[in-house]
Amino acid sequence: MIMDRQQTVSDLINERNLKPQTLLEDYLSVAVDLRKCSLMTVPAEFPDAEAIARAIDLACISDYRKLVLEPDMKKRAKLIERFKRKLREVYQEKTRDSSSYRSHVMWTGHLDLQTFEVEVRPTVRELYIYMDKDVKSRLEALSASRASFRERFLRTAHRPLSRSVLTYPEEYFPEYVLGIGELLGYPKCCTEAYIEGRTKGNVPAEERASRQIRTGRAQGSEPEPCAYFVRDFIPCVPTCRSAIAVGQRFFEEFDRFDSRLGEYYGECLKANVANVESYIETIAAHKEKMKAQAQELGIQGLR
Repeated sequence: MIMDRQQTVSDLINERNLKPQTLLEDYLSVAVDLRKCSLMTVPAEFPDAEAIARAIDLACISDYRKLVLEPDMKKRAKLIERFKRKLREVYQEKTRDSSSYRSHVMWTGHLDLQTFEVEVRPTVRELYIYMDKDVKSRLEALSASRASFRERFLRTAHRPLSRSVLTYPEEYFPEYVLGIGELLGYPKCCTEAYIEGRTKGNVPAEERASRQIRTGRAQGSEPEPCAYFVRDFIPCVPTCRSAIAVGQRFFEEFDRFDSRLGEYYGECLKANVANVESYIETIAAHKEKMKAQAQELGIQGLR
């Protein structure tokens, strides 16, 4: 239970070690029972993510170079496993020493929230934030099925796969995506549209959503901000009634909690629309940035 609402809101809006939007959409939304669970990707969504990533790179770069220069394949296989262990160890050290992680621990404690952590790569974690114990049981079951789906997908794939597919192969299994989507509070129609983009070889959901907004604007139709009720959520269409209803419920609850939150959440909705609309350019810029950083360090694909 949140005892001092005014102080909580002031602290949330003025937080600097975590993005206030993240606190609102991922922490407070769960604490006030707007959704059963939320998802953060760490360290990517921490304000000090770049500093954490660079610290990991610098700590592991010599191990990486030794690995790529090893000509003997058996020795290289052993070095790969050793390298992964090193990445995990350094990730734990650098992330938990960060000011963002300390704030994360403080806020989950303050709001009486729990977290469930899933490794995506040695230096990337998904943090599921929840309150009810039954959610943890469902997350554990989904995590187990996810591991099974990943193994099956990678074992049966017969074509070269992109890095994103290799990182998230479970997204090609509808039962997993539907389960996670339901826990995160996403409308089923939107989750099904996302699955279709993944499994039927259509345009990826992110690109589809970006083009939907642009096409609509060109035709004089504006997207409804409430349909983009949390960042990185992709509605089936920019005017999805189910998604809009969720966004309106979020707005009303935040505004009821404190009018400052209602006003701030309105700005978050606009930012979410802008982020989805600019997805294509954002991804292209990110790839170029990662390539430049790798060239600077003399590495490729370290993280």
